[in-house]
Amino acid sequence: MIDYTKTAPLRKGHGRPCDATDMNEWQTTSEGSLADRVEFGRYDLVQKIAHGGMAEIFLATERGAPLGTPPVIVKRILPELAHDPQFLGMFVNEAQLAAQMRHPNVVRVVDFGEHRGHLYMVMEYVDGLDCWRFSRRLFPWGRNHTALAVSIMCDVLLALEYVHGMTDVNGHPLHVVHRDISPSNIYLSLDGNVKLGDFGIARIRSRRYRQTTMIPKGKFGYMAPEQVEGRPIDQRSDIFAAGVVLAEILIGKKLFSGHSQLGVLLDIRDARLDTLEQNADKVEQALLAIIRRAVSREPDGRPQTAGELRDELLAYLAARAGRPPQSELADQVRRAVELRSKSVKPDAGQEQTPLTADPFQSRAGRETDLTAMRGSFPTARPGSDPPEPTGRFPRLGGSFLGDGTPVTLETTPFSAEDHYSARLADGTTVGPTSFAHLVELIYSDKVGPETPVSVDGEVFVPAAERPELARHLPTYTPTRDLTEIETPDRRGLLEMESPSEVVLSLAVRNETGLLGCESGGRRKEVYYRDGHPVYVASNNPAELLGEFLVARSAIDRMDLEMALSLLPKYNGHLGDTLIALGMLSAVDLFNHISAQITFRFDDLLGWKRGNYEFYRGVGCRADVLEVALDPFAIVRDRLLEQASRIAPFDLLGAMSQALVTPTSAARDLSRRLMLPHDVEQIAGGLRETRKLGDWAASLKNGRSKENLARGLFVAIETGMWTSDGPQPPWREGA
Repeated sequence: MIDYTKTAPLRKGHGRPCDATDMNEWQTTSEGSLADRVEFGRYDLVQKIAHGGMAEIFLATERGAPLGTPPVIVKRILPELAHDPQFLGMFVNEAQLAAQMRHPNVVRVVDFGEHRGHLYMVMEYVDGLDCWRFSRRLFPWGRNHTALAVSIMCDVLLALEYVHGMTDVNGHPLHVVHRDISPSNIYLSLDGNVKLGDFGIARIRSRRYRQTTMIPKGKFGYMAPEQVEGRPIDQRSDIFAAGVVLAEILIGKKLFSGHSQLGVLLDIRDARLDTLEQNADKVEQALLAIIRRAVSREPDGRPQTAGELRDELLAYLAARAGRPPQSELADQVRRAVELRSKSVKPDAGQEQTPLTADPFQSRAGRETDLTAMRGSFPTARPGSDPPEPTGRFPRLGGSFLGDGTPVTLETTPFSAEDHYSARLADGTTVGPTSFAHLVELIYSDKVGPETPVSVDGEVFVPAAERPELARHLPTYTPTRDLTEIETPDRRGLLEMESPSEVVLSLAVRNETGLLGCESGGRRKEVYYRDGHPVYVASNNPAELLGEFLVARSAIDRMDLEMALSLLPKYNGHLGDTLIALGMLSAVDLFNHISAQITFRFDDLLGWKRGNYEFYRGVGCRADVLEVALDPFAIVRDRLLEQASRIAPFDLLGAMSQALVTPTSAARDLSRRLMLPHDVEQIAGGLRETRKLGDWAASLKNGRSKENLARGLFVAIETGMWTSDGPQPPWREGA
């Protein structure tokens, strides 16, 4: 939302009709208003004031309305999305939901329709500005900053309480989750009213509404951990976002401000509140405790409803000095609007941050006038016209991070060839060649940390000293001196202990360290933290992130080749490159990387031979994305799928002379694997050594024998049982 109070004056006249063609050719004056008022249905569009990812927004008047009627806001779906079912569904959802809302703290929708093939909705005009710009211009709002901030959030929570409690016409709960609570969607009027808007991606549990999973780019800093991880969300996700907003407007800094969009998601996933704790002196302890609970990593740790959080904040205000009057907020909003022109000086003695300072430490650093934004893409802010597409990737010139702050990217053409040279161990020199080719040589073990590498004909230095290459070298950085870990804490053969048994034994013991596995030239490194595999490295080129994304059709081969050619400009980090080029959103990339790590781990479970070594206390380097896998669930699902394909009677016949014995870890494994009841009765029910043939003979029907065979397979592969006798048939030839 832009500052509506600074738009150009409404023009007189009847306007002119328009069609779908010239909708995209409207000209703007230097003030940012339309050169001619444009007829759109029964409205005259006066000024285009915002252009987002799904719609564009205009200041408008209703034709023929009585003199003095307030202007309205017309939100029109973008022409290029007018036939996209996903975006149409989102737009209709927002209009239908908002049309049902009647609450003083929710932006009201007054009309919805279609004009010449373009869906639109008409909303009330909020005369003021959004909370993001208000905070940015006026932080810290004078002596009563804390009370005003809490008061604003109380009104937002009142709106959320209403929205969360909405029902359909039959009285059935809609279970609405806003999913986009952020300062830019909280509107403050000149008379001190607070309104919540933008329900474009709200989740609504009703057949009347189309479900959508889209997350707007630039709003990652307000997602809840469960959203980041793809877990089910509910209204407590909005509670988390509300807590983040309150914290930010109190301390004047972004709460989650990782080095990249992916870094932001990692900080949220792990609920890292370092910024809040470092600025704890700006927040009273009683209020700090409320915020900490609101931004708890787990939903159960938060206030369970918007009303509950609001009651806590109101109790805090009551104990402090009471809630400030609405007129006080109105005065501050007027000041923020007037300060837009930089013509009003702070009151004497009032604490004030210069307008040139960015209280949220965004990477833009300056707020830009509408007129300055026209035709200036690298410094454009939300609300400006979008850039004209240039080439295959229209977002190549800039990327919006955080709450919409632009980051100017270097886009100088970069040659994918004739760039790198490397002196290999056999004395030969490779190159000049491409960065992508050099990465291939690293993963095929032809280039290592000490391999001399030259860039653009410069002096040769070890590959490990070049940051863009170091990311692709052997993954782990030991937490202890290498000489201390020459002897592993544990080693063995995968023919004797299955990969499933090995990985579960480390999980049961809550180990932290490195599990290295090798087989026929293949290598996997599994890093454990407190019993959870958190990262898996592989020397298989097919398991590289780029190849994985192509195989999943997340990007195409041409996308990957372009990203690889630009990789050195992003320190060799493919994820950052893909985000910067607009090929993937940070959320999508996070999910793909999680799937990639899971895929590498699952592939290891299928190895039949090889050796393994475990080094306790060794950690992976700090810049990898750690994903805490559940080894019990992954192993269970894989083994049950394999068990469904075995020939049970052949298996029992081949192992009739085997003696099976439960291990000391059997009960713990049985509890944590959560096996199906029929398999659990067998695998978890063994209490003493039994001869398998006698056990099978005691069973009366074929179904019971099938369960015994499945239980036998799962129990031996997981290490719940040991077998003394014939080699299990599924391991023969391993």
